Amino acid sequence: MNEIRGVRKKNVFKIIQSLVKQGGCTKNELVFYTGLSLSTIDSLLEEMLKSNLVIKAGYRESTGGRPSMGYQVNGEFSQTLCIYAYKHDKTITVIGRLYNLYSEMMEEKRRDVSKLDCEVLCSFIEEMLNAQVHTICLSLPDCDIDIKHRYKQRVFVKNDVHMGAIGAYIKHMQYDSIVLLDSKGDSRLGIVINGHLVEGKSSIAGQTCFLPVINHEDYKNRRSMKGRSKRLVLELQNIIGMLNPEAIVICSDGIDSHYVEEELLKIFKMSDMPHLIYIDNYIDEVMLGMESISKDSLFDKMSR
Repeated sequence: MNEIRGVRKKNVFKIIQSLVKQGGCTKNELVFYTGLSLSTIDSLLEEMLKSNLVIKAGYRESTGGRPSMGYQVNGEFSQTLCIYAYKHDKTITVIGRLYNLYSEMMEEKRRDVSKLDCEVLCSFIEEMLNAQVHTICLSLPDCDIDIKHRYKQRVFVKNDVHMGAIGAYIKHMQYDSIVLLDSKGDSRLGIVINGHLVEGKSSIAGQTCFLPVINHEDYKNRRSMKGRSKRLVLELQNIIGMLNPEAIVICSDGIDSHYVEEELLKIFKMSDMPHLIYIDNYIDEVMLGMESISKDSLFDKMSR
């Protein structure tokens, strides 16, 4: 029985992915894109139509024979609410975004708060919540807030730099391995290798504060551009030497990128060097990562 459910789940994924990627398909097109038989497509589409996950998109223009009905995923069947909160100065900024099944942002709200607690967070969530929201995904600063018992929706709490790495991977699909480096405070990494997030045994993979060479006193000074740049060189040297990724997305303030790359080329061959991508913040990457894993979880639940 479990094997049958597993096959059905994979087949539902194939149909949904094809419909989303192609923007809609006929049954024969689904046979072509998924490799499934027409009878399997017929059976699964009938169930998906009943649940309103898939809707009819009208008849396609005839090419000589009978016109064929087109099908597409109902983008409004389910929405994901992603909430990301991050500290800056003495303020916490809370950002909420609603996404449909096509990963289109439907709404965004932002609020600056002096303190983030359960009531503040729930008040913000309830302003954005609607009947179509099936999943709530949170990425919060270091604070102990548990709201799972308050909502009927599935609630996920995720590490921001891990979600940022997934988002960076989705943004830069040309790379099989990519690292997101947050070098603004206590440096942290999000690591994606061959499309898989690396979290480690207890989810501390990428916490560069545990590497003693990076905490060396000579490189703690972040007040000057030179100090920050020297520290970044050390961080990148460790990342390249240990992981050798194709690309590193770097979130950092006031860096001399020419100095960084010149110093790294004294250590590594040009062929060893990853593509270095500098960004001011990784809000979009975090949101993209949260939306992606929430949608995957939703599809997984629907296809059981």
